[in-house]
Amino acid sequence: MRFIVLAVATLILLGIVGFSIYSGSSNENIQDDKNIIQKTSEIDENGIFKGVQLGNSSITAPESCDRFETVIVNPAKFRELASNGTVNLSLMGEDYELKLQEREIQKPNVNSYMGYIDGKPQSSVFFTVKNDTIDGCINVDFFNQSYGIASTDEKYEGKTVHLLWRYYSEEGEEEIKKHHSLDPLKFSLRNSDKKSHEITIELFDFYNNSVFKENYAMNPEDEIFSPEITVEPGYYRYKIILDNKFTFEQRVTASYAANLGGSEKLHINIINNPDNPIEFVSEIA
Repeated sequence: MRFIVLAVATLILLGIVGFSIYSGSSNENIQDDKNIIQKTSEIDENGIFKGVQLGNSSITAPESCDRFETVIVNPAKFRELASNGTVNLSLMGEDYELKLQEREIQKPNVNSYMGYIDGKPQSSVFFTVKNDTIDGCINVDFFNQSYGIASTDEKYEGKTVHLLWRYYSEEGEEEIKKHHSLDPLKFSLRNSDKKSHEITIELFDFYNNSVFKENYAMNPEDEIFSPEITVEPGYYRYKIILDNKFTFEQRVTASYAANLGGSEKLHINIINNPDNPIEFVSEIA
């Protein structure tokens, strides 16, 4: 099956925190701020992150974060675990089980992953993994708590130093609600095959409750656009049944219509391919 992401949300908390790494003249931010930086030399359970302490450094954390650390990473180990769909991470004393799905991007030696945190219905996870770096964001509940990981220009024993930071705000969602409305889930259907098909689309919430279901009969070149499906922010799962023979699943995120993103829109295209008869494209407007 082919997966493509047209637009991946490289944001945390709908733009409240971005991947900001500043290079300044002050070297005391990481070296001397004992209230923020903790000595972290232990390798986490899976050996993906290892905390390091730097001497003179120009790395500065985002102003809005409440805690940060400098780490080196193991991209090969991350890819190995992600290939099975689950990555367990310990972030600043908190343990998370990440459920990941690899997304196709047309760049050599680059892997892109999207997913969620097990047991957290309002979570989302995005990672871009290269040979030497891991960049990503982990939204624990969309609005109140998140983590960012970003590569820097610094080196430690030949490895790229990364900045890992946390953002926390008890009133994060209330601030979003003041300025943005819920962005409904939507999908589109297109039959690019030369044959007619029947397709069933059902949408489930995080707790596997059905929130939408519809059957469609599609002639060649037909295109159908779904109604707006109003749901609460969180992770949702589409179940797609083609001709009562093929079953597919796709996960999407529902969120607020903020300036830098919103809910995912799923594009479903039926094609003339017996082995992979449907193409999926996820779009974040």
